[in-house]
Amino acid sequence: MQIIITDLQKQLANDCQAFVDVVHSYTDEAFTYHPDGKWSVGDVVQHLYLSARPVARLMAGPREVFDQWGKPTGSSSTYDELASAYKQILTTGVKASAAMSPQIEDMQEGRSIVMARFAAVYEALLDVLSHWSEQELDNCCMPHPALGKLTVREMIYFTSIHTQHHLRLLPKP
Repeated sequence: MQIIITDLQKQLANDCQAFVDVVHSYTDEAFTYHPDGKWSVGDVVQHLYLSARPVARLMAGPREVFDQWGKPTGSSSTYDELASAYKQILTTGVKASAAMSPQIEDMQEGRSIVMARFAAVYEALLDVLSHWSEQELDNCCMPHPALGKLTVREMIYFTSIHTQHHLRLLPKP
C-alpha cells in the first residue's frame, strides 16, 4: 500500500524536525567535529540538504523534464520495499558522490546557515508535493545514483529513509 501525499508530507516534516531536534542538542564544537576522518554532524546535515535539493528543484519544474527518464516499468515500490533495497545497497559499500558530499566551504557559512538550508529544502519538498497528484508521483521517474531509476513517489520515500538512516548514525551528543 502506498503512502498518500498528505501522509508523505507529515512523514517528511517529522523526519526534518527529528533531525533538527537532535542536531540542536550538539555544541558548536560537536557539530563540526570529524571523528576519525568521517563526516561531522554539520557535514551530514549538508549532505542531506544536497541530496534533497535536486528532488525539490525537479519537482518544482515542468513535468516534461521527467520524460527524459521514461515511464516506470511497474508500480512504485512500497516504503518498506525501498527501505530494504536501500539497506541492501548500503552493504555494497556505496558512498555519496562528490556532488552530494559536503565541501569545506559549505561549513564556513556557519551552523545557522547550514541548518536553515536543511530546513528550507524539506519545507520546499512539503510545498511542492501539494502540487502533484498521486498518479503523477507514480508515473514520473528520476534517477538515483545508487538505486537507479525511481518513481517520484519512491524518491520521496528515499528522502525520508535517507534522513532516518543518517539520524540513526549520528553520534550521541
